[in-house]
Amino acid sequence: MLKKLFKGILNHSQITLSITILLVVFIIPYYSDSKYVGFFNFIFFSLILLSSILTFNKSGKELATFGKTGYLIIALVLAAEITKDSTVELVTKILFSLFMIYVAVNLLILMIKSKEVDSVAISSAIGVYLLFGFCGALITMVVLFFQPNAFSISVNDPSVFHQCLYFSFITITTTGYGDILPLQPIAKTLAIFLALFGNLYLTVIIGILIGKYLSGREKR
Repeated sequence: MLKKLFKGILNHSQITLSITILLVVFIIPYYSDSKYVGFFNFIFFSLILLSSILTFNKSGKELATFGKTGYLIIALVLAAEITKDSTVELVTKILFSLFMIYVAVNLLILMIKSKEVDSVAISSAIGVYLLFGFCGALITMVVLFFQPNAFSISVNDPSVFHQCLYFSFITITTTGYGDILPLQPIAKTLAIFLALFGNLYLTVIIGILIGKYLSGREKR
């Protein structure tokens, strides 16, 4: 049973990654005020990183080897939680963001290389979108580290990461309720970038998937 489950996770790593990110988005509010918030964050961040590493299994030996640098970031996340050192936390967030962007680019390449609209193409497209929302939250945290008043978010609030996630996703979906506002120029630039990505990504990806679908029908 466990063997089949593990095999299913390996074969559908993009879906596993998407589910893990969604779990973080929906579960964080229920533990953000807990004194164990750091422990829970480490567990969920580690699951996201492990799922990300698995997505490289279909990308060739060299990329799969490089993807294993995610294990280093897991160690850094643990070190940041144990030491509570601000510099370690900053370095961890930056490396985490860069690694997630790298994972997203890899999934995007997998989707583009797919010859038809299959589960790999669709799950990769969804994974990239969710990954970018997650990366947006990490980058927002980095901005807050350098400019605590960049957003209308309290950096001392235990739920600060959830608020960053919320801001990132409502921005890339161009919902923009206006309850969290970018106040400084760098924050406004980030908000513009996230909003542009959200619109352009959906437009381009839908066009690519429709093109692949029509191309597949013509070959039949």
